Amino acid sequence: MIKNYLKIAWRNLTKNKQQTIINLFGLTVGTVSCLTILLYVFNQTGYDDHHENVSSIYRITSSFDGSQQNTDDIVTATSSPPIAFAMKEDFPEVEEVTRVIQLDLFFTNLLRSATSKEGSYEPRAYMADSTFFNVFNYKFLEGNAETALDEPADLVLSSGLANKLFGNEKALGKTILWGAGENPMTFTVSGVFDENYKKSHLNPNYIVGINTAGFGGYVRGITNFATENFAYSYVKLKPNIDGKEVEQKLAGFLGARGGKDLDDSGIKKVLTLQSIANIHLYSKGIRNQIDLVSDIQYLYFLLTLALFIQLVACINFINLSTARASKRAKEIGIRKVVGAGKSSLIRQFLGESLLLSLFSVLLSIPITMLLLPFVNEITQGEIIYTDVLNWKIGTLLFGLGIFTGFVSGIYPALVLSSIKPIKVLKSTINLQSGSGNFRKALVIFQFVISIALITAVIIVTQQFRYTQNKDLGFSKENLLTVRLNRFEETSAFSALKSQFLTIPGVTKVAGTLYAPSEMILMDRGLHLPGKNPENKTLVKLNLITEGYFETMDITLLQGRDLREADNNQIIVNQALLKAFNISEENAVGSKLLSTYEQQTQEFEIVGLVGDYHYTSLKEKIAPLMLAKNNDPGWLVVQSKTDNYQQLLNSLENTWNNIVKDTPFTYAFVDQEVGKLYEEEIRLGKISAVFTFLAILISCLGLFGLISYVAEQKKKEIGIRKVLGASINSVIKLLTKDFLKLVGIAFLIAAPVAYYFMQLWLEGYTYRIDIQWWVFAMAGSFALVITLLTVGFQSIKSALANPVKSLRTE
Repeated sequence: MIKNYLKIAWRNLTKNKQQTIINLFGLTVGTVSCLTILLYVFNQTGYDDHHENVSSIYRITSSFDGSQQNTDDIVTATSSPPIAFAMKEDFPEVEEVTRVIQLDLFFTNLLRSATSKEGSYEPRAYMADSTFFNVFNYKFLEGNAETALDEPADLVLSSGLANKLFGNEKALGKTILWGAGENPMTFTVSGVFDENYKKSHLNPNYIVGINTAGFGGYVRGITNFATENFAYSYVKLKPNIDGKEVEQKLAGFLGARGGKDLDDSGIKKVLTLQSIANIHLYSKGIRNQIDLVSDIQYLYFLLTLALFIQLVACINFINLSTARASKRAKEIGIRKVVGAGKSSLIRQFLGESLLLSLFSVLLSIPITMLLLPFVNEITQGEIIYTDVLNWKIGTLLFGLGIFTGFVSGIYPALVLSSIKPIKVLKSTINLQSGSGNFRKALVIFQFVISIALITAVIIVTQQFRYTQNKDLGFSKENLLTVRLNRFEETSAFSALKSQFLTIPGVTKVAGTLYAPSEMILMDRGLHLPGKNPENKTLVKLNLITEGYFETMDITLLQGRDLREADNNQIIVNQALLKAFNISEENAVGSKLLSTYEQQTQEFEIVGLVGDYHYTSLKEKIAPLMLAKNNDPGWLVVQSKTDNYQQLLNSLENTWNNIVKDTPFTYAFVDQEVGKLYEEEIRLGKISAVFTFLAILISCLGLFGLISYVAEQKKKEIGIRKVLGASINSVIKLLTKDFLKLVGIAFLIAAPVAYYFMQLWLEGYTYRIDIQWWVFAMAGSFALVITLLTVGFQSIKSALANPVKSLRTE
């Protein structure tokens, strides 16, 4: 029986080649889209689930009252260094704690083996407590995880870095030099872990122990529970302990342990616990992530997009099948007369759709494999070929094929199996009334999706261009930054500056503690003279050298630049004046005080600058003060040249003459600013690609429908032409109904698209306003696509010789 069903299904599919090709192409494109999105979603899930008792491990996050900075409330993934171990002392529910410091935020040291003269700056440098591997599970290839960070000179390498430094040799016990110059720190490799083992939000390249001297001693010496919020702190609770119950006790804990610190600093702070299993996908709004995270809403958007594309493909199948129902009416009538029941006919038609659907599934697998490089490029994912053959993906893909075949075939099967044989034999069957209206509704649905997606792509592109082109308050073009990574380099700032200025193409040079677009970690609690010191306003603090504003093309609105002899003189932005209710006319000469532990420091405002965007446009500009510093962390170089390669070579040669044994590293400011909007870039690319696919599938369906309508009306068209009808009137006859459907779809899609895109834009402090012409453009685009698709077949039918259609019945 099944063999017979398959044989008849195959014959019907090969008999109607145009319909089959359209359906197969549409279903294959839809399935490939779904498969690639499923692969990406699968790639973004499962983070940190390999750690033992993962449900008991939490990260301590900190929330700050944004009103202190005249901004929204701030939630950060970090906390003060002493908090974690204080929790271990005070909470019997806590089994173990550990802290991670991202060293890249503070400095980058040169790393090399003791037997090599060449080193390199390695990213993702972590400093961690000796308990790190008691909380997190890493697969060790060399060494013992339990003791890997016990000694001050211990250093653990990733497998990739170990291979880079030592090749195929064993790294365990080897000596590593950390830093440049005559006195680098010496470490011993105490372990090597597999960097490709499982997925985690923690991706260290190497880890040094927090018992290390220098910066490690500084971290261990911090006792303030309010400030210095740069440690990623983790707690591992004992089995069967509810994290929510522990979280409820954190307010009392922070008040008891750090109440005085909070009062002295004027900070309002709240601690919360975040399950590490939720970090990668549920960290929206949490700043200062240690590595890239995704967003569950983003994945929901992609899954919804995949569903819509697959539905559009299914709609094509339904429309074409029901449109051609009358073609199969006699076949159905005869089969019913000879005894075929309704259920057997339903199984037959469902078998055809399932056969086509599963065949598209088989085609989608090799096509997706071929497209993986392109998919990884637009999604910035790391999908590999073996992921396509994963049994979970295979199960989902098979289920998708069954679902698609069932959804595509069930309605045509019910319509076709309900045909009365007596009507067929009398030639009185008419399937156009009911199924015709349903087909129109499906076409409208297709175009609602297409118009909404076109609108979304336009708005996302507009917002991205806005972020790229908005005046940031400084000139990001022709600027490059050079990192000063160690004391010898920062102390050589003056020599580097003077020599860089002699290079053709270099126009200005200055120094800064935080590079443009880099997150500013330092802040101060300030208050006005005569006001209560406890009512402080947190102000971001950047340290700069003389000439910084000229180099950045930042205009001074009032006052003067900082000078060599300045000590407590500062330059502020307009947001700071608003926070303290100081008028711009009275800004210069105004005093601000910083009171901490009974000691007060006075700052004098000597200059005012506009509110320039020193961070992402997603965040409101916070109050900022800029003070003098002669030992910056970055060199900022303004240039004017047509040959950047020659300029970079000259800068590197000058660097090598002054700073010995340290590689020259640089970054272009405009590219660093662009990195702040990687999510928008990715979203725009993905939306554009899948919108194109949805439109392509819709056009295929329209082409199939108009071809069938033209075929059905070929005799009517022939008679009209014989009676004198013009080509335009024939084209109008065939296209007017489809254009009406596009109009209805536009009226539905416009408000839906507006609502959801307005929600998306609310995630940006600085955003575009949605204009009416965006919807007009999307509607016009859909109209043009319809005219092109339908018009081709309409013109072909209008130009056909009427004699051919009227010659025979």
